[in-house]
Amino acid sequence: MKLNATFRTVLLESICLLYVILFVYAAVSKLLEFDNFQAQLGQSPLLSAFTGFVSYSVLGLELIVALLVCFPKTRYIGLLSALSLMVLFTAYIVIILNYSYFVPCSCGGILESLGWKEHLVFNVGFVILALMGLLLATTNVRRTIFQLIIVFPTCIVFMVGLYIASERAMHRENPFIRRFVEGSAFKTDEVQLINNSHYLAGSDNGTVFLADHLAPMYITAFDTLLKTKKQFKIELERDDFPFQTVQMKVLPPFFYLTDGTVPVIYRGLLDDWKGKILMEPNGYYFSKAEITAPNTIVFRAQNSNNGENVLGTFQFGDSLHVSYAPNLLQKQVDGFFDTDGTMAFDPMMKKFAYTYYYRNQFMVSDPNLKLDYRGKTIDTISHVNFKTAYIKATKERKMASPPLTVNQLTAFSNGLLFVNSKIVGRYEPKEMWQEASVVDIYDTHNYSYLSSIYIYHVGKARLQSMYVVGDNLYAIIGSYLHRYHLNTNLIRKKT
Repeated sequence: MKLNATFRTVLLESICLLYVILFVYAAVSKLLEFDNFQAQLGQSPLLSAFTGFVSYSVLGLELIVALLVCFPKTRYIGLLSALSLMVLFTAYIVIILNYSYFVPCSCGGILESLGWKEHLVFNVGFVILALMGLLLATTNVRRTIFQLIIVFPTCIVFMVGLYIASERAMHRENPFIRRFVEGSAFKTDEVQLINNSHYLAGSDNGTVFLADHLAPMYITAFDTLLKTKKQFKIELERDDFPFQTVQMKVLPPFFYLTDGTVPVIYRGLLDDWKGKILMEPNGYYFSKAEITAPNTIVFRAQNSNNGENVLGTFQFGDSLHVSYAPNLLQKQVDGFFDTDGTMAFDPMMKKFAYTYYYRNQFMVSDPNLKLDYRGKTIDTISHVNFKTAYIKATKERKMASPPLTVNQLTAFSNGLLFVNSKIVGRYEPKEMWQEASVVDIYDTHNYSYLSSIYIYHVGKARLQSMYVVGDNLYAIIGSYLHRYHLNTNLIRKKT
């Protein structure tokens, strides 16, 4: 009996020592790379929304449990707590492997070199050790079994509840934590352009069209794999206007050339690239235009009464019909600078989107500007952050302070709104912002944030134009055109 008692004591002490080593090492590893630990939790499909609370709680609990198992008087409660933690960690891995729509990067520290399945085996081993330790440390086996019956389902239910709550918060009430789903986007092709003044103008039947700010009549076309290159020159029936801001757009089977400073609009067939005047100069000046149907163009102009931006439509038939939607753009400061933004059209869903530059808001409408809904990007900047000044001598309005840009570029395809954000999210590695631009993806059907992707810089050149068609995102970075393949199943899939 004496030998048996000695063996029991040695075995119990060994189990406690292993737990002390495990939890102290794990806690110290997290503490030394705390930012990285939080960034990893921020990418977890179970814990993203609770990264702050969980990161501090886990670190503290690991140290407390390690301390409890060191002393005989607190050893039993320490082992019970250790078992609870390991059951939680094990349930977490089981959910990740079987129910999560993506598997995040594994945790660091002592398990840095292990995959998720190896993590599972490791955790199960320590669950067994905790069970053995509890049975060795108790004098009331029946009480211990009763406690275990409570601990196991409670921990599992808690983790499942955390998963459900986190997913709901991430997609509906996002606390500005981005989710980068591994494998959702990767660069497949690239081609060098002759200069850095190109922009993406649209696509048709496997062809992507690029226009050039410096040479607006010259069009470059690539196949979807960026292997075949063609060039076209637009011929205008009249080209003696004082052009200043020429923009080219493609909505098959037509191309459109617009300049709101003239103002004039041309339309021509992609088959011959001959542009005929669709709208003569008539006093309807505009600053932006988006083609939403062969005979409908959404435009943004200044209200002649108050100088504020207003959206409207040109509809072409037997005659030009102009209508305005004065309540769509929402003023915060001056109605001009504060309502500046990007316009995008989804030809598959027949939806138009307007995204503000300086606040976390966008709106979606039909091609005729009938509002569907107003949405928010995931950052927390709901009000513009700049001041304006009015120069009496020149009768001009100018920004009196540098603006904080929130959303830079947009693309709209198959119900997904892609927004190039300029704001760093919580728990994000800051060094990545020196290497890539961030594009957030929103589901305009379910009114929710889905995930984010990186578009990598080329040297010092950053993302300057993007266009999405099908499973391809095309990005112009400096003098390069890149193609990214999008795994829309990963991007769209949710719990």
